[in-house]
Order: sequence, then structure tokens, then C-alpha cells
Amino acid sequence: MKILSISTSSNIASVSISENDSCILELNINNNKTHSETLMPLIDKLFKTINLKLCDINCIACDVGPRFIYWN
Repeated sequence: MKILSISTSSNIASVSISENDSCILELNINNNKTHSETLMPLIDKLFKTINLKLCDINCIACDVGPRFIYWN
């Protein structure tokens, strides 16, 4: 199962793809812009780097404060 994880609970925006308890790729950015300006380009770069499409993702996880919420 491939999971797209998104973290925006700090100044650093982070996105990652994991599969079977292993991180395939993680990208982080801290460029003094709001996450609304950086998140979509960062996710796009993540997908292009590992040659995946959104339809390849089985679950999306995002943080709310110090916790994660999972959708599938």
C-alpha cells in the first residue's frame, strides 16, 4: 500500500511516499513562504521524482497538530 503523507504543523512543509513500512522518498522545504504556496509544488515534485500518479496512492495521511489522520 502506497501512502502519501503531508505534514504542515511546523514552519517546515514535508511530504513523503511510503510503501510497506518503508519511506520511498521524503521532501522538506522551509523557505519562509506559507504552506499554501509550497505544498502543491512540493507534492508535484515528489510524484515526478519517483514517477507516480495520484491514482497510484492508496491512502493519504496528514497531520493535525502533533498527530496524524489517515484516509483511505
